[in-house]
Amino acid sequence: MSRKPGRRVAAVLAFLSLVALIWPVTTCCRRTPMTAKPTELRCEYQPTVLWTDVLVPRFSWKLQDERRGARQTAYRILVATDEARLRNDSADVWDSGVVESDQSVHVPYRGPALESRTRYFWKVRVWDQEGKASPWSDVAWWETGLLHPDDWQAKWISVGEPGRMEGEIDLLGKWIWHPREKGIEKTVFFRKTFVLPPKSELDTMYVSITADNRFTLFLNGEEMGSGSNWREVKTYDAHLFVKERENVLAVAAANTSGDVCGLIANFHAKRKDGSVIQVYTDRSWKTSGTESPGWTGLGFDDSSWETAVEVASYGEPPWGRFGGQYVPPRSQMVRKEFELRAPVRRARAYVTGLGAYCLFLNGRRVSQDVLTPGWTDYRVRIQYQTYDVTGLLKKGKNAVGALLGNAWWCGELGWEMKPQYSMGPLRFLLQLEVEYEDGTVETIATDSTWKCHPSPIVYNGLYNGETYDARLELPGWSQAGFEEDGWIPVSQLDEGYDRLVATQDEPVRAVEELRPVSVTEPKPGVFVFDMGQNFTGWARLRVKGPKGTAVSLRFGEVLNPDGTVYFENYRRAKATDTYILKGRGEEVWEPTFTFRGYRYVEVTGYPGKPRLDALTGVVVHTDLGRTGEFSCSEDLLNRIHHNVIWGLRSNFLSVPTDCPQRDERLGWTGDAQIISPTACHNLHMARFFAKWLRDLASSQDEEGAVRDVAPAVVVGERPASPAWGDAILIVPWVLHQMYGETRILEEIYQNMVRWFEYMEKNSTGYLYEREGYGDWVAVVPSPKKPIAAAYYYLDAVLLAKMARAIGREADAARFEQTAAKIREAFNAKYLSPDSAWYIGGTQTANVLPLAFGIAPEDRAKELAGAVAQDVIKRDYHLTTGFLGTAYLLPVLTEHGFEEVAFRLATQKTFPSWGYMIEKGATTIWELWDSDVRGPGMNSRNHYALGAVDQWFYEYVGGIRPSAAGFKRSIVRPCLTRFLEWARASHETEYGTLACEWRRQGRNLTIRVAVPPNTTAEVHIPAEDAAKVEIAESGTVLFRNGEKKTGVPHIRFVSTTDRAVVFEVDAGRYEFVVAMR
Repeated sequence: MSRKPGRRVAAVLAFLSLVALIWPVTTCCRRTPMTAKPTELRCEYQPTVLWTDVLVPRFSWKLQDERRGARQTAYRILVATDEARLRNDSADVWDSGVVESDQSVHVPYRGPALESRTRYFWKVRVWDQEGKASPWSDVAWWETGLLHPDDWQAKWISVGEPGRMEGEIDLLGKWIWHPREKGIEKTVFFRKTFVLPPKSELDTMYVSITADNRFTLFLNGEEMGSGSNWREVKTYDAHLFVKERENVLAVAAANTSGDVCGLIANFHAKRKDGSVIQVYTDRSWKTSGTESPGWTGLGFDDSSWETAVEVASYGEPPWGRFGGQYVPPRSQMVRKEFELRAPVRRARAYVTGLGAYCLFLNGRRVSQDVLTPGWTDYRVRIQYQTYDVTGLLKKGKNAVGALLGNAWWCGELGWEMKPQYSMGPLRFLLQLEVEYEDGTVETIATDSTWKCHPSPIVYNGLYNGETYDARLELPGWSQAGFEEDGWIPVSQLDEGYDRLVATQDEPVRAVEELRPVSVTEPKPGVFVFDMGQNFTGWARLRVKGPKGTAVSLRFGEVLNPDGTVYFENYRRAKATDTYILKGRGEEVWEPTFTFRGYRYVEVTGYPGKPRLDALTGVVVHTDLGRTGEFSCSEDLLNRIHHNVIWGLRSNFLSVPTDCPQRDERLGWTGDAQIISPTACHNLHMARFFAKWLRDLASSQDEEGAVRDVAPAVVVGERPASPAWGDAILIVPWVLHQMYGETRILEEIYQNMVRWFEYMEKNSTGYLYEREGYGDWVAVVPSPKKPIAAAYYYLDAVLLAKMARAIGREADAARFEQTAAKIREAFNAKYLSPDSAWYIGGTQTANVLPLAFGIAPEDRAKELAGAVAQDVIKRDYHLTTGFLGTAYLLPVLTEHGFEEVAFRLATQKTFPSWGYMIEKGATTIWELWDSDVRGPGMNSRNHYALGAVDQWFYEYVGGIRPSAAGFKRSIVRPCLTRFLEWARASHETEYGTLACEWRRQGRNLTIRVAVPPNTTAEVHIPAEDAAKVEIAESGTVLFRNGEKKTGVPHIRFVSTTDRAVVFEVDAGRYEFVVAMR
């Protein structure tokens, strides 16, 4: 594809095109009669649905009515199983009748129970504000999948060999235990205090541990994880928990069978100079048979504890040595030939696999979806896909085949680089239902008659990459008539279908291609391709050479000083693809079952010198529709916005990941909740986040605690940290605000309540005080316990609002009362009576209580002013981390410090977004200073600090919802001397909401577009209402502090110290403000 124009030019072109599209001045006051039919019909957010198992689907549509004040007063929906019948205005399934309602979003189906495998057609007409009926809409449809477990006839099949462990883990230390306490189910306790150098000197830090038979590990009082199988060595990242200087490891362990007891652990810290610090179990550890308060933390006096006994050295009997590196199952191909006796009217493939699959019919790939069925909590839920394969089948002989890979199910997952669900073998399930022209149905399904064979993909893993040997290709393997020499029968499994659900979010796809901008040769035979953009996906290779030549592609985000690619921050993820040539002319290849984030590709083994077109960057992510646009006159803000968008796209791949490159790529909840408003402004996130919330709810334990990541892997049974676990309340609230979503609120309501009650049970005096991660990666750390208490308050407030939204008034009242008590306790304990600071005196310490509504109203301005002064004192720099950054600029702007906010946003020195860009970033970094930090935890593509983009939309552009789903909006642009113009738009479920403003000397023009069937409150900036004149389309509305001539659909509301406020109905408006 051709390169895009420069960012500044692109921004100007985008601005001009939007203005021309949304605000043609000659049509601003058009009074045309309503003749347009409803458009953009959606069922469960989708224009057509081929696979739903939703039993009560919801309908939405948009009004195509340009008149001001356009609104719906009634609707009628028809649903039929026959399109021709529906076109004759006849419904054999459901006729809603004329329903007097302005609801045009999420209207529930109220007809008879839906049937499996059925296509339903529907259309709608509406009545406008004058009682006039529209024409009927075009016909839309949705199709049900297999709604009940007994609809499945296919059998799960197992293919190939399971994965295996190779090599051995080399642990330091001794197996230790208490000198006497060796009873069954007798828990004993261990401690080891040690000193580390300053964290600035350290890089990689982890703990490896196991016990015979059960353990729970703590570092500095924080639970890291647990295990119950002595043969499995668990490894935990220690970055989250280490402290400056003194630290303490603490372990509770128990023997559950036999008379052999043992614990072995190894803390590993690598200095930036390459030296290593090891702390391991030996007789220097202390132990006790009695649990004491505070025993896991620093400051506990363990002088009365006994000395641990060394039971054996690592490698000695009875435990021996442990296997090391995990080798996942090899990719497999499966196939089946079948004969169809007649022409096909309709055919559907209901298909899934564990881990991932690509489906082929008669040699053709069925879909462009990749990494299907996607990542869910497989222990609870496995998605299946439905494909219309009518056009791929023929009368006579046919063949179906599938290529299988490991993906998340049995590939390496997490920094332990081990499988989290299964070691395999690979599994596959297909039910191909063929309807002939005469109406009879034949089913081709997986069973023991299928055959399998290893594929040319000799290695595949999400982290390490893919190795493909083209010499092993079997041409025609998914076509009829193929000779099955060497193919063997699959194994049929006795597995049920209770975990199967129809796909709940958008598919992962290759959505874009990037051409390299340069190729260099920093060392002989080592070629480095620069894609010009950090993104997620893979590279397509074009090569010609001798048979057996191995070309390796290794991926990275940045370069070393010598021009080679820097790999260290990928940690244990090798991120390397290898292609072995078959030697038959030009060969083109790209991987199937892997991905990674990268900008640079190091190519070795290439025959000759590669041209620039030898590689193509393939951008891969969940295919989410773009819903928002932002641009302004300051190019730096546009570039930050660009980086945010690429960061979002890179990290929304089946789940919202923290990073797309290293040995992690997990659904971290804190990152997801803090970015969720920004994500929803830019992309259509409703289905994606709802699916992920189900994964999060699945992690909930009996106490109500959820986990730090979803799906829950690697982090063990430790309850989620404050601000991380709260995603189970915050993200549903964001979906309610942005999309009017209530179904997911109803679906996981009890999960939300149970999380809140978990906090209640672990609170004292209405304060939930846990350490947790705090304001992660902050420049200046803030106390962690107040952060936990602040989020406890926020949860109570949001839970009350969501309870009320779904009709649970009594619950809402209870949570409101609790919130009031939390607020009182919070301010009593943490707010200083003598200064304008909450405890800690940091920007985040003040910002969170202000943003959440905890701060007393009469002190809010003072508290925000203290933050502003701190920013100014630091030469307009922030000190916040993941949590504070999201709210810092909004809090400053809300309290009248918008000039401070703008100077901070446009800063170019550390720490700032501009600093990242000055250092060449094309996405948002994990750390404010990633360019100088070590590789241990240092992603260059990590969206959390990109939450500033919400401020771009809601304050610079000035658009936000004030009622669920933008049924009512606020348009309140924030002007600053740093900008000449800005514009923002968002495609709501009702239509386009947009605001564009431009200064011209002392005059200001504000153009607003309000979607049909909605209203908006428009705040016209005016520092002194007595000195402004406001006109709309030539009519003066307000002059010198007084309301003037009324205009239909524009209602004067009030003046504030910063604006003149009007309420407007749907339509396009142009306000001109003249300062006098």
